[in-house]
Amino acid sequence: MGKMMKVLLISLLVLVAAGAGAFFFLGKDAEGSSEKEKQPSAEELAAMSIDTDVITTNLASPNFGIVQFNILLDSEKAKEEAAKRTPEVRAAIISTVAGFTKEELVGQEGIAELEEQLKGKLADIIQTGKVDRVLVTEFKVQ
Repeated sequence: MGKMMKVLLISLLVLVAAGAGAFFFLGKDAEGSSEKEKQPSAEELAAMSIDTDVITTNLASPNFGIVQFNILLDSEKAKEEAAKRTPEVRAAIISTVAGFTKEELVGQEGIAELEEQLKGKLADIIQTGKVDRVLVTEFKVQ
């Protein structure tokens, strides 16, 4: 029985060590992934985003659009650069919106396409950081 107890005790210690190791590594990965997925606070979003002025421009159809955007950047330095490049940002917005017809802008798909195209154009303008998101915050087509 003495030999059997030693084998049982060693097996138990190995299982406990393996369980502790698995918990440590899996727990650490879970913490790391939750940090990556953590949503920024409202203050952090405000510190890294800019709101454009309301912009009115002609569309590719005989209509015009009135739009305003919120542009979220990845850092405060990128926000500062975007603020300094306001004329370029406005020009990108006007040229992007003017490329759409009224029919293309109607519905969720049209707005999503507008946001994606504008995000791409702004990414070419902003050199310090990157554009994380572009949101349409005001939208009227007449």
